[in-house]
Amino acid sequence: MVLVEELDALDLLIWLGSGSAVAQRLGCDQSTISRRSRQCQQVLRDNAMLQLQREVHQLYRLRQGRQLRLDASLLAAPLLGGAQPEGWIAGHLNRLGWRRPLQLLQDRILDAWITAMGQELGQLEGLDVCRIPLARTPLLLASQPDHPLLRQSRLQLSDVGHLPRLAPRQGRYPRTERLLGDDWRRQSPAQVMEELDTGRRSQAKGLENGGQHRSGSLMLHYGTAFSLAHQPSLRPLPLDLGVSTELTLVVRRDLVEQPSVGALVHELRQRLVAACRSGSLADGGLVCLN
Repeated sequence: MVLVEELDALDLLIWLGSGSAVAQRLGCDQSTISRRSRQCQQVLRDNAMLQLQREVHQLYRLRQGRQLRLDASLLAAPLLGGAQPEGWIAGHLNRLGWRRPLQLLQDRILDAWITAMGQELGQLEGLDVCRIPLARTPLLLASQPDHPLLRQSRLQLSDVGHLPRLAPRQGRYPRTERLLGDDWRRQSPAQVMEELDTGRRSQAKGLENGGQHRSGSLMLHYGTAFSLAHQPSLRPLPLDLGVSTELTLVVRRDLVEQPSVGALVHELRQRLVAACRSGSLADGGLVCLN
């Protein structure tokens, strides 16, 4: 047996990637985190035993309703802006792709994850996790406010194919890539945005929030109607990409009926309803799903 605090230290290090980030969330110093995680590894050398302990400790967290672990992809992060849902602690909120979060969920290191690209998760059948759709919103291309294309009333894909754009590495979102089509994107290959080391602000996040790049103000950025409503430094182009994205909560199947998960779903849906009634999203760019 290991103490709850010891397994917390080890699993939060795996999730967050740095002792300082773990110490901040647990309210202790980094040396304590290091000592606790080493102790856990020394006691639980067998992986099967480690997973059993994680299952017990996850149920303990859920029943206590505190220190629950929640993360979000980069474009879903605005849903967790401001105060975190009661009882939950948040990750770095800048993840690209879905493979690592799904693995953390399956291993019971992460309790819940929100992605803005839930349409990619058709392959969940057969896994121990399930998706809870929250909202649907179009995928958009955006630019800085002084971009010349913003003066146009309506654009075609041919109007943007030659321009520089920032995008995740090819293959991270294969279904969405297929829906976008190849012809116009081949004209000018995208510049790849990557996460920096875990625990640091991602290059993608800095650029999507309007940071400068060597291509200057002509750089285009992908976003959703939901994420761009929370990024005042970017403006959506008048262009229909023909791709709908799904804001989705993902949890383990055996946790769906837990009261803490139900309370989280209710809180997130309340936030989305409020977003639908406000500002730039009031025109129907966001459709809440029940």
